Amino acid sequence: MKIERAHTLYSPALRYFVAVAEHGSIREAARQLNIASSAVNRQILGLEEEFGIQVFERVGRGLRISQAGELLLKHAKAVLTDFEAVTEQIDDLRGLRQGVVRIASVESVADAVLPGLSQSFLELYPGVTLEVTITSSEKVSKMISAAEAHIGFTFNPPDHETLREIVKWELKVGAVVAPNHPLAGRESCSFADCLEYPLALPAGNLSLAKIIEVPLARLKSKPKSFIKANSLRFMRNIARNGEHVTFQTILGIEAERKAGLLAHIELTDTDIPYDRLVVLTNATRQLSLAPSIFAEHAESALKEYISI
Repeated sequence: MKIERAHTLYSPALRYFVAVAEHGSIREAARQLNIASSAVNRQILGLEEEFGIQVFERVGRGLRISQAGELLLKHAKAVLTDFEAVTEQIDDLRGLRQGVVRIASVESVADAVLPGLSQSFLELYPGVTLEVTITSSEKVSKMISAAEAHIGFTFNPPDHETLREIVKWELKVGAVVAPNHPLAGRESCSFADCLEYPLALPAGNLSLAKIIEVPLARLKSKPKSFIKANSLRFMRNIARNGEHVTFQTILGIEAERKAGLLAHIELTDTDIPYDRLVVLTNATRQLSLAPSIFAEHAESALKEYISI
């Protein structure tokens, strides 16, 4: 439906150009668009003839976008994004219970909350399509800022004029261990207590890594034995299957904790920052009906989950 509308208002060359730029070849762009390669090539050649410049440089069998092409790509993406927003607003006025909600989420929220949240939302609004991207906290913020997603679930986003925080929670980071671990029977412990055991530490692209850097910076030397990983799920599994201690919030481990598979122990160190869970939208764009309703649904579901 949206492709047909775009064809009515814009030359296909614009959409074909963006597709070729994203996929790096005319053949792959044509495959994604489900049209003939010759049609895509004809439109690209027409663009270059109209502007009197090359928008792509031919490199072997592939294409590399030119400097002029980069300028055109930025404009084309903005035009098509604005068009999609207008289309969603028109659908809202028509009262249609349909639409697309693009969601970007970090792993812990995707594991713990998003499946149930998505299912309950679609039971109420079966005509809506949810497009979910699971990525790093930094990438979630970038996708929201670039209007590549409507709703973002992330930790500790940057303070930026394009980001609006719908709702936020401050979550304590604790030590996570197997139920038979020597620390498991304790209600609380210090970070120093954890150093007696091998550690599973978050890698730099996780927001949790910056939090754990605070107690790590106090150490005169590195821990004797540790693993670094960019997956919270991997670190939980390491903890479940041995003596490793990892560090996470209660979000994402609640089911395993209740099942007796993991223990979450409060850290007594007062200098360890909270992990700030935030639901984001783009501050420069108004949400259309479907993303707006999903945002309200998500806020309610997360409040219930975190209060457990």
